[in-house]
Amino acid sequence: MEKSNWKILFVFILFGSTVFGQVDENRYLVYFGDKEGTPYSVNEPEEFLSTRAIQRRLNQNIPITNDDLPVSPNYIQQVLNLGEVELIYELKWFNAILIETEDEDVLAGIESLPPVVGLQISPVITGEVYPEEPYELPGQPKNESDYGPSFNQIDMISGYDLHEQGFRGEGMWIGVFDGGFSLANQADALSDLFIEDRVIGTRNFVDGNSSVYFRSSHGTFVLSTMAGNMTDSLIGTAPEASYLLFITEDVLVERRIEEANWAAAAEYADSIGVDVINTSLGYTQFDVPEEDYSYELLDGNTTLITRASDKAASKGMLIVTSAGNSGNSEWFYISAPADGDSVLAVGALRPDTELVGFSSRGPRVDGAIKPNVVAQGFQAVVTDMGDGISVANGTSFSSPIIAGMAASLWQAVPNATAHEVFQAIEESAHLYANPNDSLGYGIPNFVDALEILQTTTGTIDVAGNSGSVGLFPNPIAQGEMLTFIVPSVFSANLNVAILDITGKTIYTDRLNVYGNRASINNLPIATTGVYLIDLRDDNGNRATGKLLLR
Repeated sequence: MEKSNWKILFVFILFGSTVFGQVDENRYLVYFGDKEGTPYSVNEPEEFLSTRAIQRRLNQNIPITNDDLPVSPNYIQQVLNLGEVELIYELKWFNAILIETEDEDVLAGIESLPPVVGLQISPVITGEVYPEEPYELPGQPKNESDYGPSFNQIDMISGYDLHEQGFRGEGMWIGVFDGGFSLANQADALSDLFIEDRVIGTRNFVDGNSSVYFRSSHGTFVLSTMAGNMTDSLIGTAPEASYLLFITEDVLVERRIEEANWAAAAEYADSIGVDVINTSLGYTQFDVPEEDYSYELLDGNTTLITRASDKAASKGMLIVTSAGNSGNSEWFYISAPADGDSVLAVGALRPDTELVGFSSRGPRVDGAIKPNVVAQGFQAVVTDMGDGISVANGTSFSSPIIAGMAASLWQAVPNATAHEVFQAIEESAHLYANPNDSLGYGIPNFVDALEILQTTTGTIDVAGNSGSVGLFPNPIAQGEMLTFIVPSVFSANLNVAILDITGKTIYTDRLNVYGNRASINNLPIATTGVYLIDLRDDNGNRATGKLLLR
């Protein structure tokens, strides 16, 4: 698109509610003690996980465990049989269900059920709207006309150079958790996303349906920093990725139940195979003082949304979230789930790389470095939901700028794990050797992060063909899964030979290539040292390289 229609907009509706309101307080989390009687088994994960989700686990050597199993249908039915009660959704990671009922007898009956170990009411609190104030758009940066005014927010983290290498998020799935995506399907900057059918799923966990293009424009602005593709105006950090759009935040009120919504969305995202989750939401203090979180509770282990975020990361997804916008307030610190150990929390910078005053600070209550990294979150270029662009302020935008670029980075090294991508982003940042409580590890350099990942994960050359075979992990330990990422020229069958340094063959196997991957599930070699890998397929393609056993 060649046209550029500029409009001025200030957005600061980030953490929680946008208007005053009240809702019923009749929703409860019911926790069970076990999953006895479930018809599901970890040995048959295809019954509750998609092929893509299973493959993501295999790629990262992540086992299917009991917490992946759905909640026991028998236990759910016992609750439903008690009377006027509605099942909203289940939370398998926490072995819980969210129900709605106004019947006190039902609640008493639930608490007396043998499988039930806990009952928690979802508290309701109100929020407020932030005023809009106009700001001038930043001037045209450098000469990269395709990116227009969005160039700075990408180039600041060396994302432009990563895009120039051809890594723009293609094949990656990004889940966006927000309060709504008003008019996203009508915005010119996002038109390619819909024309190419790269919105591959929508779920509304507030209303219990799949409608997401209403309620709030906040998610639309967030989405555009990643998926935008409007020449001369707005190019997002992952303009070729696929997206799943989730409403978890109720913009009419602020309720802790929204943390449960987030957990349910994360479980669903995991089950269908999402790679990266962006969350431009957070929870700290509220209008009702007794419902506030204290700073001491932000320890990485307490709030529901933080525990759900770390659990999601343990399933092989990269979790990126806004650090918060409380730097100028009495609260000052990061919000949940930014306190999570496995959550990449992102603070906000001005276009000149100076820290924005509103960006929430660390450390976490135990002294852990937070935020993890920073990116532009002041005068970030976003869609105006029509035929032009606007600017918006908040860590709500620095977070997706990083999340989209992380997806593009992961595309470049598909054999990396989510944890390795997380670490590479931190290690590439300019303050990695000397982090602080305002900037964390600093501004990441995604070209450096790519080099770190390529060095860590390793590749082996393909003879007679351009490209290489990914080899992960390398180094490897006995008993670990060894995964090969092969180019499309390879056939569906792969012959593997592992030789010691004398040239003696000590292991052979014949593997099926699934998609572009094949794996040795349990490497049997025990002696540490350097080995030669020799791969051949039935079409005569061959790749050789070194494997280090630690």
